Amino acid sequence: MDHDRSSNLQILPMLAAVGAMLFWGLSFVSSKAILNTGFPPMTMVFLRFLVASVVLFPLQRKLHPEFRLKKQDRLFLLLSALFGIFFYFLCESRGIKFTSASNAALITAIIPALTVGAEYLLFRNSVRWYQGFGIALSILGVYFVVQRSPGQYDRALLGNLLMFGACCSWVVYNMFSKNLHRGMRGVNLITFQSMIGTVLLLPIALSEHRSWNFSSLIVWLNLVYLGLICTALSFFLYLYALARLGPVRVTSFINLLPVVSVVGGMAILGENLLVAQMIGGVVIIFGVFLVNRQGKTRAPARG
Repeated sequence: MDHDRSSNLQILPMLAAVGAMLFWGLSFVSSKAILNTGFPPMTMVFLRFLVASVVLFPLQRKLHPEFRLKKQDRLFLLLSALFGIFFYFLCESRGIKFTSASNAALITAIIPALTVGAEYLLFRNSVRWYQGFGIALSILGVYFVVQRSPGQYDRALLGNLLMFGACCSWVVYNMFSKNLHRGMRGVNLITFQSMIGTVLLLPIALSEHRSWNFSSLIVWLNLVYLGLICTALSFFLYLYALARLGPVRVTSFINLLPVVSVVGGMAILGENLLVAQMIGGVVIIFGVFLVNRQGKTRAPARG
């Protein structure tokens, strides 16, 4: 009875995690549409979080006017925005510049493994064998999903290292955000993270001013989508799932991103899907299922 009730309570967090991955997966297509116009990458990221902040701040004030940020949370909030927004997107945008998008997606598949390692080293959390097997399957599945022609696997070491840095930044972000979520509502947390991230990104965005071009309607439409859906809504869904599922389980959903990106590329950009990618998608979904599978609790011994 208790086990069934626990499983039912986790349906909403799991749906929230899937929703966040769906929107984030499609964000690659939206970002590509912006960058294809010649728009600078860090200015795009800055405007994405600026739009989110403009929408979230009045919403947060209306929903929770009594909220006051605690002094003990300020440092952790700053660090979460620093790693989850500034460092992550700085490394990701630069990394994709030097390496291929497929290789970048493959590298992000190590986030669950890094999270398991961090959870074990910091908190000595145990991981069941089938969860570890599910993480390994997810990584294997991502390898098949990002398959392209052999000539595209000539990677630059710098790009790979930057993407690895982005993955490490996201793991750190998960750790800080998990603790903050215990004392802050999701809308308060993502609002302040977005605002701090916007301020941190401003100097780099200003350095790209020579490449600014705001005349394209495609740029504005996709910036609104990235700011409202992929940032304001998706981060809220992700943080909601993170607080209830924990870093290990929620980061396993990140391996769904390449699947969503491939489907979005087919439907919107007319890209072709290889057989290996279809197989990889099935493997990823099965791996995520194993990571999120709940073991049966033992019945108490009767005296």
